[in-house]
Amino acid sequence: MTDGSSPVGRRNCETAENPAAGSGAAPTASSEREIDAVALRALDEAVGQLFSSLELQHTLDAIVRVFVPRYAESAMIVFSDERPRGPGRGGDADRLVLPLSSNARRLGELHLARPAQPVARGLLERIADHAARALENARRFERERHVALTFQNAALVSELPHSPVYRFDALYEAGRAEALVGGDWYDAFRLADDRIVVSIGDVVGSGLGAAIAMVSVRQTLRGVAQVHPDPAVMLEAADRTLRAQFGDRFVTAFVGVMDPVTQQCSYANAGHPPPYVRLPDGTLVQPRTHGVPLGLLDVTQPHQVDHISLPPGAVFLLYTDGLTESTRNLFEGEERLEAALRDPQLPRSERIAQRIHDAVLGDHSRDDVALLAVAVGQAQSVRRWRFDPMWADVAARVRAELCAELANLTPRVVEIETVFAELMGNALRYAPGTVEVLLERRDRDVVLHVLDKGPGFELRPRLPADLYSEFGRGLFLISVLSADFRVERRPGGGSHFRITFHLEDTTA
Repeated sequence: MTDGSSPVGRRNCETAENPAAGSGAAPTASSEREIDAVALRALDEAVGQLFSSLELQHTLDAIVRVFVPRYAESAMIVFSDERPRGPGRGGDADRLVLPLSSNARRLGELHLARPAQPVARGLLERIADHAARALENARRFERERHVALTFQNAALVSELPHSPVYRFDALYEAGRAEALVGGDWYDAFRLADDRIVVSIGDVVGSGLGAAIAMVSVRQTLRGVAQVHPDPAVMLEAADRTLRAQFGDRFVTAFVGVMDPVTQQCSYANAGHPPPYVRLPDGTLVQPRTHGVPLGLLDVTQPHQVDHISLPPGAVFLLYTDGLTESTRNLFEGEERLEAALRDPQLPRSERIAQRIHDAVLGDHSRDDVALLAVAVGQAQSVRRWRFDPMWADVAARVRAELCAELANLTPRVVEIETVFAELMGNALRYAPGTVEVLLERRDRDVVLHVLDKGPGFELRPRLPADLYSEFGRGLFLISVLSADFRVERRPGGGSHFRITFHLEDTTA
C-alpha cells in the first residue's frame, strides 16, 4: 500500500519470451569493458522514463517498462509491508531480487523473473536505485495530493443556498495533470436581507499551501459580506489578508451580490475570467470587468463595482480558467464554452454546471476546474408604491396602506411606521424627487425597500458626535429598530435602503 495514497501495491507484467533471458552465457572480459558505454546509455534512458511523471501508477508502470522485456521476462514490485505472491516467483536460479531503498529507507523489493544473464548486476542495481527514488517521489506526491484534496473538499460549500428565485448548481474537479491540487474555489451564501453573495477564484500555485490560502481568502470574503456586502470592500479586505498571511501568492477572484427583488447583480473583479450571462433568448453577455489579481501589486488598487441585470430565464455562469485552458488553446476552450451555453436545453437542466463541464471538457480535464451556475427564475411579487414625498397627503396615504399590509403580520407596526417616516424625511432632505417603496414578505421576515435618486452614500450606523444634532440620529434609530439595515449605491445613481424586520409569532 502507499501510506494513505492510492491502493496500488504491486505491479505484474508478463511479456513475450525474451531471447536474452535464460541463455546461460557468461560475460567475457571484452563484454565487461564494453558494458560501460552501453550501461551509461541504458541508465540515461531508464532515468528519463522513471522520472517522467509524479503519478504513482505511472511510476509503477514505468519501472516495469524499464526492466521488461529488456532485462527480464517479467517484473513485480512488492512494498515492504507486503509478501510477494503471484506470477514472477521461482527458484533462485530464475529470479533476481533487487532492493528498493531511498534515503536510507527500505521501500520494498523488485522481483525480476528469468533475468537476462549477459546484463551486469551492477547496472540493474543502479537502475533500481533510481527507480526507488522515483517511487518515493511519487508516493510523497500522492500523500500531499491526498491531504490537499481532502482539505479542499472539506472547505468547499457543502450546501448551496435555497431560493425561490435562484437555482444553483456547482462543480469542483481536481486536475488530472501532474500538478498538485490547486486553490480553486466557488462559494454562494445568503445575507440577512435575502440577497445572495457568490464568489469564485483561483489561488496561483498548488498543493496544501494553495488550499490553505484559498480558505483564508474565501472566509475573509464571507466575513466582510456579513458586515458590509460591497464587492469592492470584500475584495480589498481579502487583498489585505492575502498580503499579511501569504505574501508570496496572488489570487484571481470574482465577487457578486445578487438581489432577487431588483434582479440586479453588483460585482467586482480581481483579474479573474469574466462570467457569462445567457439571456432567455440565448444571447451571451460577458460583463465588463476591471482590476488586478489580489496580492499582485505592492500598492492596493481600488476595485470598481459594476452592475448587470439577471432577468428571469437567464443563466449566470462563474468558472475558473481550468474550464477553457485545458487544451492549452484558449480560443478553442472559449468556443466550446459558448457553444455549451447556447444549448437550448441548458436552462432546464437540473445539473447545469455538470452539463457545461461535460460539453467543454468531457474526460480531458488537465487542471483544477470550478464552476458555479445560477438559473434565474421569476422575481417574487412585492407591493410597490412610487411617489414624491414632498406631497404630504400622498406620503400619508402610502404610510396608511403600508401599516394596513402589516397589521395582520406583526405587532411592531408602530416601529416600522417610525422607520418609514425617518426614511421619507431623509429622502426629502438629501434626495428630493420620486422614490420607490417596496414591501417584501418572507416566511419569517418582512423587508422594507426604499429606492431614491439622490447622490448615494455608504451607511455608518453610529450616533453623531453632537447628540443634539439632527444629522445622523435618524439612520441610527433605524438600525436600532430593525433586525438588519443595509444601504447600497444604485446603478446610475441613488441609494437602495433595505430594512429587515423579524415577524414575531402573534398566535401565542
